[in-house]
Amino acid sequence: MDSTIEKLFSLKNKVVIVAGGAGQIGFSFCEILSKAGARVVIFDLDIDMANQKISKIKNKEIIKRIDFLKVDVTNKLEIKESLNSTYRKYKRIDAVINSFHYKGNSRKLDTNTNFFVDFENYPEEAWDKVHDVNLKGTFLLSQLTTPYFKKQKKGIIINISSTYGNVSPNPQIYGNSGINSPIAYATSKAAIINLTRYLAIHLAKYNVRVNCLSPGGVFNNQSKEFVKNYIEKTPIGRMANAEDYQGAILFLLTDASSYMTGANLIIDGGWTAW
Repeated sequence: MDSTIEKLFSLKNKVVIVAGGAGQIGFSFCEILSKAGARVVIFDLDIDMANQKISKIKNKEIIKRIDFLKVDVTNKLEIKESLNSTYRKYKRIDAVINSFHYKGNSRKLDTNTNFFVDFENYPEEAWDKVHDVNLKGTFLLSQLTTPYFKKQKKGIIINISSTYGNVSPNPQIYGNSGINSPIAYATSKAAIINLTRYLAIHLAKYNVRVNCLSPGGVFNNQSKEFVKNYIEKTPIGRMANAEDYQGAILFLLTDASSYMTGANLIIDGGWTAW
């Protein structure tokens, strides 16, 4: 490989925090970033899931470059302590990826805190919980990481939004399932896009770049009806795999995107193109 290209996409010895790194997309980020030479620290509540996924990696060198801490992204004290622990261990923090969202605990429509209830019946508790995790969590991690970036005079924040932060969910793709992507998910993910723009302007003077990635739907054993309906509205003709976003996250975290800040990179198979 040409040395210029290799340098452009290298993350050698960089320390990257992946909040929500135990998730489907989040862990695919961890894998590609560690392969690019980064030290990856997962912040997540689901430590069991993180351990399961790490145990399946065959390359021991990659495993050595992935660490994890149990962190509640809505808890300011936990975030502070975890950032301090990471900095003490690695002596630097180069980037943070906010790759998490609240999924809800049940699909039963009579559950008060259910994530999937329709707009007319959507409970206030669910609204608060979704925004507390998705939006407040992104705000807190960005805010509390900034002092480390200022000290180093450099840093990167990547926020993960969604197709549904850019356009309204299409109820037709959910068919007869009785669910739809809820209002709180859409509004919290839309807010993340403008939070990204705000941070990009505010933090530019500290040499901190802030960008957003908006993924499309990722296949995760959804019903045949849902997959069929989704594919019919996707020009590329399939749902995404988590690995489809590895190139994008590598681009956003390396010198390949050195002149990019305040942007929202939409990778959705063409879903929002019509």
